[in-house]
Amino acid sequence: AVHAHAHAHVTNETLTHAMSTQFASVTLPARATTAQLRRSVRRTIAAPRAAVSTGPGTGGLDSVTLSRADGTSAQVYLFGGVVTSFKPKGGDDVLYIRPDAKFDKSKPISGGLPHCWPQFGPGAIQTHGFARNVDWTLVDTQDGDEPSMTMELTPSEYSKAMWDKEFKVKETVTLKANGALEATLVVENNGKEAFDFTGSFHTYLAADINAAAVGGLNGCKTFDRLAEKESTVAGDVKFQGPIDSVYYGVPETLTLATGKRTVKINSSKAWTEAVVWTPWTDMEACYKEFACVESAAVTPVVVPAGGKWTATTTLSV
Repeated sequence: AVHAHAHAHVTNETLTHAMSTQFASVTLPARATTAQLRRSVRRTIAAPRAAVSTGPGTGGLDSVTLSRADGTSAQVYLFGGVVTSFKPKGGDDVLYIRPDAKFDKSKPISGGLPHCWPQFGPGAIQTHGFARNVDWTLVDTQDGDEPSMTMELTPSEYSKAMWDKEFKVKETVTLKANGALEATLVVENNGKEAFDFTGSFHTYLAADINAAAVGGLNGCKTFDRLAEKESTVAGDVKFQGPIDSVYYGVPETLTLATGKRTVKINSSKAWTEAVVWTPWTDMEACYKEFACVESAAVTPVVVPAGGKWTATTTLSV
């Protein structure tokens, strides 16, 4: 609140107001001097606390960093609306960014918690849709014990050329007090006709692929997109070759044993399916370092005119 170049014009009253609005927990003498107030401001700023900050990230791209006083942090890039990092209490990153990721807008950022929207996989428009390779707009940030950011995507000439619908998509990313990362997606139909979409959070989770196992899918029906065959899951899903499979009738909570820890992936019921993916040796440089466990809506979602659809994914360890 106090800029160095303005110190000559700062009064006790100004500093006291800054302290009372931003650092209410600080106790100072009733007749604190300007120097005391300034020192207290500096001490308070230096102390770890919940915060939201914006600024250039890798490649100079606009990013938002969320942090909690306990050391938990997350980073979100507005290009593609992608969460690129989630570190619980300052620990190792839960998410994974591929070594071939580009931060120059030449292609979607490869990794993290990216979007497939308004189309999952191949189809009438470009594979995995356009939400992951366009700029989103930051519309809100919230400090406090559960810092959050909200970003928005609306139609552009680029999107209208392939999908001419009157939509508004918002995503709110929050660091929860329990240490989890929560991502809530809201799709609004502002047009006069219903539209449908498919989509997912194509979540890349850091893991030792040889030790990794997905829990919670036992008994679920699955469609293997590579072999083009259906089956029923027996036990955990382990990684012994390429996987690109959709799972139906899934529970709200799945787990990924990574070889170091277990990550919980909680998906609200609006996500009707789950997808597990590994490219295996098609990505020789990095396939051993991650597994994708996706919250998905592979069955088309119909949003009536004036209606909206909301889905949440929560990651925790």
